Amino acid sequence: MIPAVVMAVVMALLGAVVGVCVRRLTARLSGVEPWRGACEAACAAGGALATTTTWPETAALALLMWWCVCCSGVDVLVQRLPNVLTLGGGLTVVTIGACAGHGRAAAVGAALLTATMLTAHLLFARSLGAGDVKLAIGLGGAAGVAGAQAWMIALLLPPLLTAVVGSLVLLYRRFERVSSGERSSGSTVVPHGPSMCVATVLAVLAAG
Repeated sequence: MIPAVVMAVVMALLGAVVGVCVRRLTARLSGVEPWRGACEAACAAGGALATTTTWPETAALALLMWWCVCCSGVDVLVQRLPNVLTLGGGLTVVTIGACAGHGRAAAVGAALLTATMLTAHLLFARSLGAGDVKLAIGLGGAAGVAGAQAWMIALLLPPLLTAVVGSLVLLYRRFERVSSGERSSGSTVVPHGPSMCVATVLAVLAAG
């Protein structure tokens, strides 16, 4: 049996390699080059964290986190989530869940979170984009497999995370305005996708 520390190191190294591919894919989908080393570091950390579960859950969790890194990277750079990531990733998550014997939980989790996000999108279209609704398919499926408590965390935590990040961004920009003597810095857009990804990963980790 491979020691946990060795497995964590191996998965971190694998994650760093995957991170190179994720960075290139993120750049291709967004048209903007991500910060050098950011994707690699995030994927390496995801690989190491995935080893807190047992095999084959380790592989599934690592794939989930690497997908989330790519989705979050594109959303941060261009405030947009391409269908190839959201719909393709959602179908993959539900399919993996079904192959692992959790097809019903994955499908129900995906359907419920997507329906909830769709309702929010219709009511608050300026705050929640269509890409976030489609992202909910994969995240809802993953959370559904992890259990009802994980699903609730995936639903309730993202708005809080986005609000915190938005507040920090506003404070930083206000500080910049005061320092430079400017009166206005325009509107502030905080993508919601990264918060959804972080919340779901945390929920799945907690459930594991």
